[in-house]
Amino acid sequence: MDMRTRLSRYLCDFLGFQTANLQDGACEVRIREGRPSRIRMVGGSELVGNAARRSDVEALMRLLTQDSLYARESEMCQGYFSASGGMRVGICGHVNAQGRRIRRISGVSSLCIRIPRVVRGCADALADALLQVSPSGLLILSPPGCGKTTLLRDLARALSERGKNVAIADERREIAACEDGAPTLDVGARTDVMDGCPKALAIPLLVRACAPDVLIADEIGGMDDASAILDAARCGVSVAASAHAASLADALARSGTRSLIDGGAVRLLALLGPRPGEIREVRNIENGEIKHAEGNPDGADPDRLRVGGQADFQCPQAARGNAG
Repeated sequence: MDMRTRLSRYLCDFLGFQTANLQDGACEVRIREGRPSRIRMVGGSELVGNAARRSDVEALMRLLTQDSLYARESEMCQGYFSASGGMRVGICGHVNAQGRRIRRISGVSSLCIRIPRVVRGCADALADALLQVSPSGLLILSPPGCGKTTLLRDLARALSERGKNVAIADERREIAACEDGAPTLDVGARTDVMDGCPKALAIPLLVRACAPDVLIADEIGGMDDASAILDAARCGVSVAASAHAASLADALARSGTRSLIDGGAVRLLALLGPRPGEIREVRNIENGEIKHAEGNPDGADPDRLRVGGQADFQCPQAARGNAG
């Protein structure tokens, strides 16, 4: 029985959900001690269950870690742990810190379980746009929960089908959902994945070992991640990455994403939102100058853009579903 099915059964048997089908349509499960449990569906609707007890939180953590809580303590110090099937589980509780270092999170009282989705075709247009730009590089920007990871997952598949060797630095095990090192989600037949390894370490290894045409990394953080990506770009590898930012101004205010733009690793910027899965706009970077894609002034219809004046960019209807 896979992890989604086991989680669905627990939600129905112990938290009062009439149905909790996590295979289709669910994108997030929220468990909070003493408050109603919630399943958020694609499109924003919610299913509401019973209030969770501390024993429910603890039982779900044992379930999702496959009874290996102690082995996950160091991962949990980052505020989350990865679960089978590409799920990411955010945790909140009491933090035991020493200076700026988190030593342990105990007394966990709430869980945010992100459910990955495969939306085949949602990144086809972005893949075509990326291949039209030389040298190429793509940075996807959005607030949390707008579909960055789903878009990158399908981008890997789309680029692979277009004959490119793709490498994924899957630090949080969300893009490919590897089990024993092998992807369980469709990321393409020409794609290699290194999972569970910090991006700053995985990226140079992938460049040396796998000779990728395109390297994919999710949720770029600080300068360590950015430096590794810049080095890969200087080796002639195209990069597709994502980062949290509500706007271009927010991205430029963060040192990591700013360095990717200023350093020439990125030629296309895709901004998602405000609705989950919606590609709001695409921008070009030419000679260090960030421009609107042709025919895409502020406030333009996001369903039809032109990238570099070279080709129509059709935002597929499939991409409008929510995603992790």
